[in-house]
Amino acid sequence: MIFRNSLIILVFLFTGISCDNFLVEEHPTQLTSNFVYTNAEGLELGLVGLYNRHRNFYENGEWNFTPPMILQTKSDLAFGRTGESSLYSILTWGATASDFGTTRYGHSWRNNYLVIDRANAIIQAAEEIEDIGDAQRNKILGEAKFFRAQAYFNLYRQFNNIFITTEPTTPENADFIINDKATEEEIFQLINSDLLFSIEHLSWTAEEFGRVTNGAARHLKAKVAMWQEDWQEALFQSLEVINSPYHDLLPSTADVFRGNLQHEEALFVVQYEELVTGGGAMHRFNFQMMPQYGVIPGAMYSDDQGGRGAGFILLNQYFRSLLLEDENDTRHQNTYYYFTFFYNNPSTLPEGKNLGDVMDDYDEFSDDLSERNLFFARLNPGIAKFNDENTSDTQGAGRAKNIMVYRLAETYLMAAESQWRISGNNADPQALQYLNTIRLRAEAEPVTSIDLQVIMDEDAREMGFEGHRWYNLKRWGVLYEQIRNHAGNVFETRSGELVSHRAEARDRIQPHMVNLPIPPDEFRLLGPGFPQNDGY
Repeated sequence: MIFRNSLIILVFLFTGISCDNFLVEEHPTQLTSNFVYTNAEGLELGLVGLYNRHRNFYENGEWNFTPPMILQTKSDLAFGRTGESSLYSILTWGATASDFGTTRYGHSWRNNYLVIDRANAIIQAAEEIEDIGDAQRNKILGEAKFFRAQAYFNLYRQFNNIFITTEPTTPENADFIINDKATEEEIFQLINSDLLFSIEHLSWTAEEFGRVTNGAARHLKAKVAMWQEDWQEALFQSLEVINSPYHDLLPSTADVFRGNLQHEEALFVVQYEELVTGGGAMHRFNFQMMPQYGVIPGAMYSDDQGGRGAGFILLNQYFRSLLLEDENDTRHQNTYYYFTFFYNNPSTLPEGKNLGDVMDDYDEFSDDLSERNLFFARLNPGIAKFNDENTSDTQGAGRAKNIMVYRLAETYLMAAESQWRISGNNADPQALQYLNTIRLRAEAEPVTSIDLQVIMDEDAREMGFEGHRWYNLKRWGVLYEQIRNHAGNVFETRSGELVSHRAEARDRIQPHMVNLPIPPDEFRLLGPGFPQNDGY
């Protein structure tokens, strides 16, 4: 952990949540805003607070921890079975400028702008104070500018119509009215400037696991370049990371999400530690995205099968079919995704069943609606990427599992797409090599041709439910079509009846929904000339 003791003091300055270690405790009376922004030690503490502010969004517990799940639910891979988060999946919530669910988009809007505001304050102070060495100053600036760039990138991709500022909020400017949205050119100019500074001044390794490094900054710079269709820059930055001696793919998919994620494939990880001051409030990604297999007679929730789940957001049939195209692909063999569950409770084991037998109690395609619903609730495949095999409470809903934000596998996929875009050759050997590196690690057959569909499918298999899919569908220009064709489940029962299960988004999606509406509470704070997104 990079956070603990110091941030418990910064709670009063920044976030309202306790914090972390590796920094020295100070007497609380010394930690005024004047202290934080007037000397090197204060800036280091402020930077720790910035990490914590970034982490806060993942812990947002409103409406069963729905806010950090929203974009996960809105992709073409998701089956929103029940719970508040599923209402975004079927577009009952969040589909207009003023419905109840749209107000919850405000959590992302506010948290990103809070990150920006604190980053602005740190950047301004670090550029002005004199009692600090250049190396320390530039490192602080590099980390703060990374977070500012990432926050603006998030806001732009979600809301499109945003404003930018590099000034921290003060009593003098707090009532300033914003009437104009920033231009795309202005947004990307600031993002790229910040990331180039981070790349120049951050090292490839960090003394404390969880700090932003050169690899993370280059990876984010490549993602930004992909949005600008600057394929040469995206390829250059991707290859800088791929070819560095500091990062490599793990040999097995079984190890990528195991433990605390402190390994050479990880580029940026949000950190947690259970039962430790500053370790963060528990999140519920795992609880939301695992089925209720533990309530089946003969079973109980166990860490080796993914822990406890509520089955709110699960893999839809379209995504499962992509994963099962290659039977040898290890990603669907309970490494990234849990497809198979086993009887493990001798005290409730049904007659005729043995411990270790595969649970097959329910028929997904039954003509009986009740049986289909039991399958989807209890045995529908779930997501393994947030399971904490070291938790102290397997039966609990919360987890202190570290969260993977960026990793090298995505860098390879960006390199593959960039190389293909540059050459325009569906048989480009270099693009195929980058993509097949990912497939071969998963023991899947290599592909011999590459196009956008191949890239999209491999992105789904490798990066599904890591928080990138909705953004990528939007960048590829296929979000509307993919939701129309694949959201939820539509299938034939054993008797041939065509049924639709939680697939309402297929009919409700509209082309303008590729941008989220600016939430009403936040929109009211903007000036009368600030535009809402088209269609809302």
